[in-house]
Amino acid sequence: MESYSSNNSSFLQTEIRKIKIIRNAGMGLFIGMFFLCYGFFFYVFLDKWTATSDKLPFFYKSLPLLSTLFFYFGILFGGLSWAVYAKNQKFIIALRDLNTHDLAIYQQYTQRLVRIYASIAPYLFREHELVFFPFWGSKKIPVSQIHRIETKIIRNHRGPNSFRIYFYNEFSKIHQVTMNQRGAFDFLQEQLLEENPNLSIISINH
Repeated sequence: MESYSSNNSSFLQTEIRKIKIIRNAGMGLFIGMFFLCYGFFFYVFLDKWTATSDKLPFFYKSLPLLSTLFFYFGILFGGLSWAVYAKNQKFIIALRDLNTHDLAIYQQYTQRLVRIYASIAPYLFREHELVFFPFWGSKKIPVSQIHRIETKIIRNHRGPNSFRIYFYNEFSKIHQVTMNQRGAFDFLQEQLLEENPNLSIISINH
């Protein structure tokens, strides 16, 4: 990690701490759901086990089902917990790798958002690249390769709007990203224009 000023370092550490809190809460939720789901079936088993007179045969008959449920719920909720940890950790590592200039850009980005907690950003500007964080891995696009973008506001009548941007190089579409906040949507366009004044922006909604 680059040597930052005290203010930048304080901001980064605070941001990472907030992201970890939300990460741990998400993991805790899935672990709690595991105990809740498996605990329900285990409670039913105990209720029937205490009511039967043939406790040992009933136990051996129920053991395969209990083991299968434990394995199934363990894989399901354990996998979801791991996915939450891996995705957040990937973003935290990327944050720590930002240089002073890119960290300042990220700080400006956070100031454009309306939020009550820290969350993974849909993109980062890092060393003249745009870095995205899909479910698996990460995708990097040099800003110089982006010739035009197309923007679209997806109007959800039963909830908040979503904002999507399609990225094109000279020949074809290379990526798309969807955001839930107008601030992130506008900031991405403004920052891209600042780094590439010749960038073409087309609004699909018009």
